[in-house]
Amino acid sequence: MKDLWVSALLSAIGKSGWYDYRHDISVNTEEYAEGKRIDITVVADNYVVAIENKITAGLYNPLDVYKKHLCKAYPNKRQALVVLSMKPILNTHSLTENGFQQCSYNDLFKEVNSNIGNYISTVNQKYLTFMFDFMKTINNLNLTSTQLEYDFFSKNKEAIDELIKRYECYKAKILSDQTEAIAQLKDTMSRLTGAGWWAWQNWDLGVTFNENGHRIGIESHFQEVGGNPIARFNACITTWSKEDWVPYRDAILKDFAEYNPAVEEPGTGGNSNRVFVWIYSTTDGNLDAIANKLKEIYDKLSKITTNIH
Repeated sequence: MKDLWVSALLSAIGKSGWYDYRHDISVNTEEYAEGKRIDITVVADNYVVAIENKITAGLYNPLDVYKKHLCKAYPNKRQALVVLSMKPILNTHSLTENGFQQCSYNDLFKEVNSNIGNYISTVNQKYLTFMFDFMKTINNLNLTSTQLEYDFFSKNKEAIDELIKRYECYKAKILSDQTEAIAQLKDTMSRLTGAGWWAWQNWDLGVTFNENGHRIGIESHFQEVGGNPIARFNACITTWSKEDWVPYRDAILKDFAEYNPAVEEPGTGGNSNRVFVWIYSTTDGNLDAIANKLKEIYDKLSKITTNIH
């Protein structure tokens, strides 16, 4: 069934010539992209399709970040960037600016129905039933939701505008508090380690080892829970290339065994090239305690990296 949907999607976006049944095709969900996640990526031998799936929500996603990630992660593959939606995207500036194109569920389903005859005799009937149920559900949503939404928005537009404003203020307050805490930690960690810690977009605190060799580092951030901007703090060891992870793997898993490391490698966590080793998570909001733990992690990793370049 995967081949049916991939070939149908390529036809729906005008890329039918890309499809080759001999290709090895993998479909990844939630692929990591610079702190964000791409809903679906379809990766074949010589092409990749990135899909941002929009059933009912509006398009507020950082398409520029997704495009940058695709160019970096798949430099030798043809790329198609797609927003798959139930309804037309009205504000198309972000799409065209970043090379994305729209594809409606209606157009996709037309292609699936046109080609389903080639698969009916061989496919598992249970999955075929699931597929038709899914398509029917999406079509029903498309038929009924528009007028319901219009009625709701018309009756509640002032309250919705106010809610949006308050939500934006809420998000800004969350980010402000996280930024302030990260800034404090950055100063503390630079003082404790003598290293050049950085704060990517002010919320992701990190440090890098072996910048010109097998690059590896520590990344960390605060996570909002229950309205508390710094309720949880998470830290991981990461490499920006899966090839750079290999020389460190055994030493890190051994020396950090007491941390119960959870390794998210390409192909298992949805990211295409990076490796993350999640080793620390706490709900203790004490910044000094967090800094001491980061210093402990830094010292262990520093010792490992002195022997590997």
